[in-house]
Amino acid sequence: MLFVVGHIAIKEIVLLESIEAELKRRKSDDEPRRKKRNSPMAKPSKRGKGRGKAAADMHVDEDEDEDDELNQIAGTTEDEVGDIISAIRERELLYGTKSVLALFGPLLVHVCKNLGKFNDRLLTVHATAALAKFMCISSTFCEENLPLLLLLLQRAKSPVIRANISIALGDITVCFNNLIGENVQYLYGPLHDADTKVKKTTLMVLTHLILNGMVKVKGQLGEMAKCLEDKDARVADMARLFFSELSTKDNAVYNNLPDIISSLSMGAGAVNEESFGRIMKFLFEFIKEKDRQTDNVVEKLCQRFRNTTDPRQCRDIAYCMALLPYKSERSLRRLLDGLPGYQDKLSEDAVYKYFAEIVSKARSQSAQKQETKALVDEYEAKLKEARAKAIGEDNVEDAASSSQSAPATQQPSDDEMDEDEEEDL
Repeated sequence: MLFVVGHIAIKEIVLLESIEAELKRRKSDDEPRRKKRNSPMAKPSKRGKGRGKAAADMHVDEDEDEDDELNQIAGTTEDEVGDIISAIRERELLYGTKSVLALFGPLLVHVCKNLGKFNDRLLTVHATAALAKFMCISSTFCEENLPLLLLLLQRAKSPVIRANISIALGDITVCFNNLIGENVQYLYGPLHDADTKVKKTTLMVLTHLILNGMVKVKGQLGEMAKCLEDKDARVADMARLFFSELSTKDNAVYNNLPDIISSLSMGAGAVNEESFGRIMKFLFEFIKEKDRQTDNVVEKLCQRFRNTTDPRQCRDIAYCMALLPYKSERSLRRLLDGLPGYQDKLSEDAVYKYFAEIVSKARSQSAQKQETKALVDEYEAKLKEARAKAIGEDNVEDAASSSQSAPATQQPSDDEMDEDEEEDL
């Protein structure tokens, strides 16, 4: 019965939306005809006599009667049509005195608040699904019961219920975006669910919402990026497809790169350095071909060194900088200008190693440009000097060579990553 009630609720929404679309279509189709009739050129000629004039007057009267009837139903503007349909959804379907659905709202809330008291699995599954469908009807009902739905998303024992709620939150986002906007972090929570089906369902919902512009990403892309390292190959593949599609939309990956790095490198939710390296190598592929973006990323990453003293974060930032191509003089210049911000971090062998790799990469790409080559030489000399000061050695060459004996970092090299990809294939 609860399944039928929930299905009726969705069909009511579909019916009202179709009625609204039809009324708006009629108003739109009738607008040119009404304007033509009201224009001076459309007035009947005084020379029209007899039956022709009578027939024309009768036709005009019939049209005017039809217009009056339509205006009474649909109002005078499309906004009024939308207001009427919205009022029906808000006040009548779930709160009207003659509404059948209004009788089931309290019942659904009671069942969902006491899922532990009901041993019937189908009852609990259909009750939560029906409650979510009711919430798509009225924003008032949705706001009242959204905390309950979010609580069930976190605590429900059944993975089917959690997956259904994840789908329902996507529908509610489409219907009442302002309500979900305040609780958007809950949309990303099931990405870390122990059940693979729940993670996959949530990833599909978020992919749809983000790629279609229904949810504005504000620092949560790091949670999506973690799915790139998921143990389930299907989840990881879906995450790769998501970022590939996202990269085509208004520089979304580039704009959110700082937040992604922070999410993966800092706090309790940070991934290990090997996973960080693989994730960032995949994401940096989407900005390597754009020199202007590369220049800006170099500047932003140099600034990040000033705000951290954590060795792990310093290694991660240096690794990200080593992924960039440094094809332009602007990138090298910003790297050189930013040296005061990270020169004290060069005492870390791994950090210095990444900057040495940058020098080698820049030198190989600037072999035919004399000015760029001179800039690389200048940067290398200052880098070695800063390294010597950081580790307290007087001899610059000794300071540079001391990094050669440094242990390998936990982040994989490009060659190791390529070998791993070939094995997966």
